[in-house]
Amino acid sequence: MSEIDGNAMDFSPAANRAAVVPAFAEKFGRPPLPPEDPRALLNDLVFARMIDPDWSPLARAMVDKVSAKEEAVRLCPGLRTAPTVAVIAMDGVDSPLALFDRLRPFAGRDLVAKPAQASGGIVFLRGLKRPANVATLHALATHDYAGVMREMQYAGLPRRVIVETLIPTRDGQPPDDLKFHCIGGEPIWCQVDHARFGGAWSRIFGVPEFAPMDPDDGLVMPAGMSLPSAERRAAMVAAARALSAPFDYVRVDLYDGLDGIVFGELTFTPAASLGIAPSALGSHRETETHRRFSRALMDAWRKGREGGNAG
Repeated sequence: MSEIDGNAMDFSPAANRAAVVPAFAEKFGRPPLPPEDPRALLNDLVFARMIDPDWSPLARAMVDKVSAKEEAVRLCPGLRTAPTVAVIAMDGVDSPLALFDRLRPFAGRDLVAKPAQASGGIVFLRGLKRPANVATLHALATHDYAGVMREMQYAGLPRRVIVETLIPTRDGQPPDDLKFHCIGGEPIWCQVDHARFGGAWSRIFGVPEFAPMDPDDGLVMPAGMSLPSAERRAAMVAAARALSAPFDYVRVDLYDGLDGIVFGELTFTPAASLGIAPSALGSHRETETHRRFSRALMDAWRKGREGGNAG
């Protein structure tokens, strides 16, 4: 795992804060608060985390999509991961055309390509036709992702593209993504993301009962969609507990695949501190749904610190 290189860019906490405070203030109408402040939202905790260069080797291993699979299985034995087909080092891959040439042998297959050290940029290789299809992937995979929003857990990670098997589902569409927000190894909420690449729908549910967190959020489940079975939900909660146990706050993403639960990723700084819990009011500004979501997480986080579990 590469060390953080502070020479190429000023990644000091002060410089990081100055770089991203404007985006936070524009979103919330105020600068970030210390997480210990009783008014602080989850967003304030995420902000404080992301600008701090001090990340454990385990956390950094868990945000690299290559090493994360091995670590996930170590923390949760028996957990499935999407099989890795290839890992492409991006040194010398100086254009989308060069990346397209490396991915061309995989075109037309049920595979996906992702930047190993960044978020976003996924390419479904069954539809790979031209270099323009991989332009965003190339841009993400050839730059230090920490420079975008100063999420320091990504700083200095190897720049690679991972090619992995598409997770099979009953309807042939991308699997539902169940995102467990966990405090000190205990899942508090689960955000269910459905149809992520077209007609996306999300809602927050309580754990372990999976009742809607906010009955007044204005969201209605799409026709034909259903939550995983109770047995599978229980297994997902158990996996989320195991994967989150070493951390005071993390979001554990698990896929609902045809043949079982599949590890997605661990996310330490969701939406780079700018995320809003889904509701019919949208995600542009803080809502009562978001305050309810955040309040439970921050109450649990502060209780953990009072009990000596500072993360």
